Amino acid sequence: MGELMLVTSGKGGVGKSTVSFYTGLTLALRGRKVLIIELDTGLRSLDVIAGISEQTVYHLGDVTAGRVKPSEAIVSSPLCKNLQLLCAPFSPEDRIEPHRLAWLCQGLDRFYDYTFLDAPAGIGYGFKVGCTAARSALIVATPDPISARDGGVVCDLLAEAGITRRRLIINRVDAKAVARGPISDLDEIIDTVGARLLGVLPESTALHLAAVSGRALPEGEAATAFANIARRLEGEQVPLAVQ
Repeated sequence: MGELMLVTSGKGGVGKSTVSFYTGLTLALRGRKVLIIELDTGLRSLDVIAGISEQTVYHLGDVTAGRVKPSEAIVSSPLCKNLQLLCAPFSPEDRIEPHRLAWLCQGLDRFYDYTFLDAPAGIGYGFKVGCTAARSALIVATPDPISARDGGVVCDLLAEAGITRRRLIINRVDAKAVARGPISDLDEIIDTVGARLLGVLPESTALHLAAVSGRALPEGEAATAFANIARRLEGEQVPLAVQ
């Protein structure tokens, strides 16, 4: 049985799908079999980030409605064959039923070491659907008071849903900007969200450019941060640096 993790956030625009993809890619490059299932019906972005827009014919809605088999809709990443992706439906009319998603995840679980459910931002229907299938959660937040507060709301709802393993990634961290901003240090984010810190990702132009063009990350600070996140998920003891 692999890790089945909901990747979520309270506030939108925190880079959640980018975090999902590059965390998954980093694990896949370490030899793990990884599946990312996108739940943001009607507003998908994973196909662009993964560079598979032209290869994506079917989607999650087709699978859960029984129109195609999972193997027909799942697409392998051109960056690593160990990373596979199942994109969200094109249309918001393709509603994903919670019991069908849970059934799908249970059926696919034995084939993957990690399955990431990339939920839409907020606490609406997509988030609730993801909670029915996930066994753990990764909350993505940025170093600002609104994102931290909304992350705390999400963390509480995850607890109510029975998801006890909750981890936090703080994205888009510029140490100088944090020092000048309304939040004096990252410990304040951790305390507000209420989840154990898994990693800190820097503000990175290289990461942004890679994500919008479907490319691998070049060597640098962001790639190192994702490597450390992957190592911690694998159980390695990697020191955390919190400004």
